[in-house]
Amino acid sequence: MTTPAPRPRLKTRFKPARLKLSSDQSTRPLARLSLHDQLVAKVREMIVDGELAAGAPLPERMLCETFGVSRTPLREAFKILAAEGLIELRPHRTPVVTPIDISEIAEIFDVMVSLDAAAGRAAAARATADDIARLDVMHAELVALHGAAERGAYFRLNQQIHTEITTLAGNGVLLNIWSTLHASVFRARAVANYDASRWDESLREHEAFMALLRARDAQGFAQALSEHTRKTGDSVLRMLDQTQLNQPTGA
Repeated sequence: MTTPAPRPRLKTRFKPARLKLSSDQSTRPLARLSLHDQLVAKVREMIVDGELAAGAPLPERMLCETFGVSRTPLREAFKILAAEGLIELRPHRTPVVTPIDISEIAEIFDVMVSLDAAAGRAAAARATADDIARLDVMHAELVALHGAAERGAYFRLNQQIHTEITTLAGNGVLLNIWSTLHASVFRARAVANYDASRWDESLREHEAFMALLRARDAQGFAQALSEHTRKTGDSVLRMLDQTQLNQPTGA
């Protein structure tokens, strides 16, 4: 019986303009440990950092080759990112990065202000000395990153601090709602931290609410934390409005 000749591998040529990857992303396979989480984090980072702009296509084959993975874990990662509102999955079509809905972002921040007030009161009441010491270490690193102008690393650590505070509240329902909404504004929050004046102001607010946490002032901490979120939301919305105004007509 004659063995059939192997089928030639199809080659699809992608235009670089459709999916721009920085030089350090172009040929960097992901480590196999926690592959799913790494894929989610890496593509999310590319979207948040603006490397993948709104409307950009996410061709599976190119991303699989870029990260050295098969399509199955990539598609699972896509599902998580779609649930976070960062990408749109379309039947029989290439997924794309979703645009930012300004009105929805405004509504989410309104809710998060109240959630942070509740989380702040509970966290200040429940936090142990070790919990506060751990947050102090994270805060010191945040200050150092600000001084070194490491904006990307600062933003990521900032998100970790807010997640840690909400977790310390000890309310699973609150944490679940907060995490879902936080994921929805994740990309939009990054915009505010790239505004120099807001970045400086944000760090001062962190300094203030950390001092209140150390003093075990639950009410003061809750108020400062929620006000910080309100100001962040205001800054995000201003930046998004400016971005839209600066776009050419018909863009």
